[in-house]
Amino acid sequence: MGLFVTTAWIIVMEEFRHLLEPNLVALMKESMYNATVGDGYRVGGVDGDNLYPIYSNPWYMRVMSATYVGHMMGDANMTFWGNEWARQGIAEFDRFGTLSEFNSATYTGVTLFALSLWGYMPANSTIAGRAADIVATTWESVGNLWNPTLKTLGGPWDRSYGFSMKSYFGILGVQIAGIVGGLDDDSAPLPSPLVGSEHYGDAAIIALMPLVSKFHDRYVSPTVRSKLVRLKGRGHAHFAQAVSPPFDNIAYPRNYTSWTQAGLSVGGIEVDSNVVGGPAINPSQFSPGVILWDAGHSSTGWISHFSTSRSISATASSKSLTISYPPSRAFPSLDTGSSNIMTFLISGFKHVSLGVEFMANSTSMLPGLRLTLSGNVVAQSTWMFEYGNGALNNLLYYNLTYLIPDGLEGVPEIVLAFEKI
Repeated sequence: MGLFVTTAWIIVMEEFRHLLEPNLVALMKESMYNATVGDGYRVGGVDGDNLYPIYSNPWYMRVMSATYVGHMMGDANMTFWGNEWARQGIAEFDRFGTLSEFNSATYTGVTLFALSLWGYMPANSTIAGRAADIVATTWESVGNLWNPTLKTLGGPWDRSYGFSMKSYFGILGVQIAGIVGGLDDDSAPLPSPLVGSEHYGDAAIIALMPLVSKFHDRYVSPTVRSKLVRLKGRGHAHFAQAVSPPFDNIAYPRNYTSWTQAGLSVGGIEVDSNVVGGPAINPSQFSPGVILWDAGHSSTGWISHFSTSRSISATASSKSLTISYPPSRAFPSLDTGSSNIMTFLISGFKHVSLGVEFMANSTSMLPGLRLTLSGNVVAQSTWMFEYGNGALNNLLYYNLTYLIPDGLEGVPEIVLAFEKI
């Protein structure tokens, strides 16, 4: 929390200090310094701390805090670490030109906010020389995964608090609304009403965004701006990579595939980690395989693979999402057997209830989508289907789980073939 306050106060110091009493400014400087010193004691892997350079959003807030406060207070050691932490974060970004905390409607937004503070940094600082480039390149990724017909960021997501940005508050939605508009006609990727929406607490950042837009918006290219507004052609595929050591082996990065078309987004991650649930170690936020579609009645349907395995191959195409559990190559010593279940969470639908016969013959009609399942797991396993036994991000869901039988021949696999209707 100290990093959020410190980065906000950097803006206050630069834009509004002349409105504050000198004694208040002195107290704020002292608090910013104490918070930045305290953050400096965080070391990834020590005493269970998770602050590695691959944890993009707090890492870049750390970089900006140390760089600015070190300069403000004349602390050479803090300034050194601001530059060193910037170098480490940039090195991770430069592996594949992606944030290690990849494709998140919340945390991509936080990282972009932090990077937008570069304009307040000393001109000779490490981050001031690269932040604008990272902003521009990150927006290229966003543009390739954005679905303007659904008004949301298509999957897959390393960390997410929902499925449609019209149903929960994602910080990236504020930045997009600032760039291409949409508040007047409710086409902005924000829930309506905003007050009381899921994850609404993050909306506190809204007041800060216009203040730093002068260091941010110009780096969103005309091509990306166009992608945020409309799709071209029948759709497009996209491929990206990211890696998060120490949770990933750098020789086996995560591979992202996606397909985006009018009314439909599908995405998958090939991941081979030493933990379950992605680098955040949180299966509730990690979405390695997801289908989003226009389900009618101004709603977005979703199907999400809930991860229970460290090694998952989820690949997306224009017609299917394929999920398999291959043996680990990155961490073979940990591979004592894959998960014995494959679980898919499915959204509820307005005016439609799915009965116990759902997928009984491996095919079904959902509002707006025809779905057919195949693969050796479907052919040889037993399955369970239920509704309401839990919630994900305060969303009730249908749970479709297949039990992988002992002695299954081949790599466990399920293919979700779909047709938008």
